[in-house]
Amino acid sequence: MMRALLLAGVVSAVSAVSGVAAAEPSAQDLKDRAAALEKQLDGTGMTVLVEAPFVVVGDMGAKETRRIATGFLRSKTALLEKDFFPERPDKLIEVWLFRNERSFRAGAKKYFDDTPDTPFGYYSPDHSAMIMNANGLGTLSHELVHPYMEKNFPNVPSWFNEGLASLYEYPGESKGHIIGHVNWRLPELKKEIKDKTLPSLEKLLHTTSDEFYAADWDAYAQARYLCYYLQETGKLHAFYDKFHADTKDDSGQAALEAVLGEDLHTFEPKWRAWVLAISKDPY
Repeated sequence: MMRALLLAGVVSAVSAVSGVAAAEPSAQDLKDRAAALEKQLDGTGMTVLVEAPFVVVGDMGAKETRRIATGFLRSKTALLEKDFFPERPDKLIEVWLFRNERSFRAGAKKYFDDTPDTPFGYYSPDHSAMIMNANGLGTLSHELVHPYMEKNFPNVPSWFNEGLASLYEYPGESKGHIIGHVNWRLPELKKEIKDKTLPSLEKLLHTTSDEFYAADWDAYAQARYLCYYLQETGKLHAFYDKFHADTKDDSGQAALEAVLGEDLHTFEPKWRAWVLAISKDPY
């Protein structure tokens, strides 16, 4: 889940006014921030290290913090950059890893004065930080998408921002590319389809940020499994590229219909039937 979503638009507007594209933090920027955090956190048992383009902080010991940073975080960052995001975030972002939910909640309150509404983790643009319960790393790969979207696709609607992020909350790799596996969001989506309570894809695509996050249906699951369909039919990257390039397509509907080769009204029944037929992960 991404917080303070309008900040991306503010950052984009400022850059447009200045006419200068902000650069990603330098190696010295990262080193200086890590040194400042080490001083701030001296005596707390927290580990601080640089894993470009991030500064990582962990409370589970140096060995485990480094293992996550140089393993999971590094690999998922590289795959996302390869497939979707040519530009790295233009602000210095910290990744705070807490060893369990209790530690995560306490750390969010102590260091950011936040009271999380999730047991898993979140990205805070206000703090330029991903604040994570590292007891399960799927949320980290989910939240990684948000700062990259913020830089590369600042006007992205929430449905696709969260749909793509949710796709990678159960990440894998196939033929050198990042993929999303079938995950825990599927049963609720199937239930809403069977109960005929799931709104149309057209409604999903035209939700505002407020409408998406306040939806009375599982908008996350609907967006995720639309992205999953595009992944499984080999159309996800084409959709991203076409949507990103069309500055007049605010919702993504035109790009989606173009890559599908049909309009949403004829596609949607096929998609719903396809979702209901998913019985296992194909990978």
